[in-house]
Amino acid sequence: MFRNYLKIGFRSLRKQPFQTTIFISGLALGLTAFLFLQQYTAFEKSYDDFHYASDQLYRVTTDQLVNGKIDTRDAMSFAGTASMFIEEIPEVINATTTYKTERMVFRKRNQPIEELNVIAVDTNFLDLFAYSVLEGDKKTMLSSPFSIVLTKTQAAKYFGEENPIGKTIEDLDEFNQAFTVTGIIEDIPENTHYHFDILVSLSSYQEDLEKYGWDGYNYYSYVLLDASATLAKVEQKLPALAKKYIGEDDQLFFNLQPVKDIHLHSDFTFEPQVHGSAKAVNFQSIISIFILLIAWINYINLSTAKAVERAKEVGLRKVVGAQQKQLIGQFFFESLLINLFGAVAALLLAFALTPYFNGLVGNTVIGNVFVNASFLGQLAIFFVIGTVATGFYPAIVLSSFQPINALRGAFSRTPKGVFLRKLLVVVQFAASLLLIASTVIIYKQVNFLTATKMGMDTTHVIGFERPAREDMTRAAYLSKIRTFENALLTKPGIKRVGGIQNMPGGESFDINSMSGAVSIPGKTDIVKSTVYLTGADDNYLDVLNIATLAGRNFDREIAADSNAVMVNTAFLNLLNIPDPNQVVGELLQLREGPNAARLPIVGVIDDFNRSSLKQQVEPTIFYYTQTPPRSVVKLSGEQMTSQLDFIQATYRDMFPNSPFAYTFLDERFAKIYAADRRFGIIFLNFSVLAIFVACMGLLGLSSYLALQRTKEVGIRKVLGASVQGIVLLFFRDFLWLILIAVLIGIPITYLGMSEWLAGYAHRIAFPWWVLSGAVLTLISIAFLTVSYQTWRLAIMNPTSTLRQN
Repeated sequence: MFRNYLKIGFRSLRKQPFQTTIFISGLALGLTAFLFLQQYTAFEKSYDDFHYASDQLYRVTTDQLVNGKIDTRDAMSFAGTASMFIEEIPEVINATTTYKTERMVFRKRNQPIEELNVIAVDTNFLDLFAYSVLEGDKKTMLSSPFSIVLTKTQAAKYFGEENPIGKTIEDLDEFNQAFTVTGIIEDIPENTHYHFDILVSLSSYQEDLEKYGWDGYNYYSYVLLDASATLAKVEQKLPALAKKYIGEDDQLFFNLQPVKDIHLHSDFTFEPQVHGSAKAVNFQSIISIFILLIAWINYINLSTAKAVERAKEVGLRKVVGAQQKQLIGQFFFESLLINLFGAVAALLLAFALTPYFNGLVGNTVIGNVFVNASFLGQLAIFFVIGTVATGFYPAIVLSSFQPINALRGAFSRTPKGVFLRKLLVVVQFAASLLLIASTVIIYKQVNFLTATKMGMDTTHVIGFERPAREDMTRAAYLSKIRTFENALLTKPGIKRVGGIQNMPGGESFDINSMSGAVSIPGKTDIVKSTVYLTGADDNYLDVLNIATLAGRNFDREIAADSNAVMVNTAFLNLLNIPDPNQVVGELLQLREGPNAARLPIVGVIDDFNRSSLKQQVEPTIFYYTQTPPRSVVKLSGEQMTSQLDFIQATYRDMFPNSPFAYTFLDERFAKIYAADRRFGIIFLNFSVLAIFVACMGLLGLSSYLALQRTKEVGIRKVLGASVQGIVLLFFRDFLWLILIAVLIGIPITYLGMSEWLAGYAHRIAFPWWVLSGAVLTLISIAFLTVSYQTWRLAIMNPTSTLRQN
């Protein structure tokens, strides 16, 4: 029986090579795309799964309430939070405190090396986070001040093949002393929300820990709950603890956030790095399902369309004694062959396209597919599902024909299978409409983010870190900075030089903030909220061409400006002040009480987006500093290579112990939107693939249906019908299916994309014209696909078409 199934199956596939090619190639493309996107989705959802007891691991965050509602959710907490949770909450069995450094500069073979991924951690860190220790004692290697633990790659970078344990690495920046290497750990995986290359002992920052205590939340704290603990019960204890440790009148509260949720579901401020988007991942998962469904629909449509052709075969088989279950087995076996060939082709295609896909998503999500158990397992599962899904209905339909009707050709006049076929075509059209419109909307939003003016001009502006002060006095350091800036301005093409605390184009954690009371006495009520602070010199606004709306810029010649501040429009909106001129010359009070600082406001500057347009502009206070840690330099745009070489040579000559690395601010902003652009490119690639697979199926279906109407075409031509009239007549059968798909697809597209756009503070208005364009594109694609086969028949001589059986 099996040999018979095999022989008949191969004969059936060879008999219709065009349809067979569409079957196999459509399934191969559909499976490959589906599995690729499912692997990527699984990777995005796997963040921090590998940690010990990851389901019990939580990050302690800080919520601020304003008028009884959550105003700001901050990923950070206080220095004493972790230890307090262990002492106060029995369900917490372990906790750790970490601090993300801005950078550290180490000496390597007499060369300064800047390290940006350094975090300070306590001795519990490696108990909560499952990073493999290669050398050193996990319990003690981060206990002593000035201890350093390297990842395997960093150990090789600094020490080559030598064993680094016990050796030292000299810090040239904040501490200006040697750190002792006490351990080596395996390189951390990509799928974690908190990346680092180097660990240093938190006890190295003991002075800061004691100084700030419960006055500032600048630390990332994590707690491990007992397996029997319930989150709801622990959360009930948090309000009382906030009042006990933060203050009765403060509006700050603790919150517990599952570590596994951080990457995709966190919209908190001061995240340690850019996180992913659950919406983007869900959209990609939906595309993968669409592609696979479209490929399966192609097979079902063509199989049921061929039912008329195979009706006599079924009738004859039944007459000679074949049972229905044997016929079902035969047609299921044919489906199995098609899906098997499609699965094998998908495996080969995936092997060839893996490097391209990994480059597309920006991560090594898939390795060698031939040894990837997850990929092969999913391929096998969906091969079986595909066989059943695509084989069940055609097998039931074909095996149910009555012999006498089938042999007399009566089946050809019945509507059996037509409704399902039309329904599936509507699904294809609706999915195609959704993908076409969504692709354009995503492209427009990403383009809007990158093209929108941010309130400043970053064209030809570079930024870099200034050197550490080392053992110089403040006056000597300031003098050296002034000499450096003046030296730069002697170079033609270097237009302006300024200084800033927080570089534009940074992430949410690249700025300082304070939570509490702010007011302008005599002008406003006290407002309790989170405001942001950054230092700048008197040249910063000119470098970036930021507009002053009222008052003036800082002036180094005015001694009183050492305590002066400027504020932005967002800050005035927070205090409900409509006119910027109302606050110039007034005092800004920070916090409450008789000892609260009062600072003169000398100017109001226009809002500018220092970070992504995904977020609103923060209410920001700018304070004057003569020695901010970062420089911004405006270049002319001509002969920039010479100017950059001059800046680098001057910097290295004056500050030999500090590394020099510059970045264009435009490039910094481009990195912020890298994930959005990547999402757009992924969506475009797979949307085009889905539409292509749908066109393949539509081409095969229209080809087969046109062949069934060959005689009709001949008769119409004999009666005087034109080629154009025949083409339009046949296309009309598909046109009303397109209209139904449009009625289904438009509301789904509007709801889905409106929800996606809602995730951006600055966004385009929903572009209704895109839907019209998508409908016209869909009609055009369908017309070209369907009409091609009809046109081929219509131009044939009627004598040829009328002679065909």
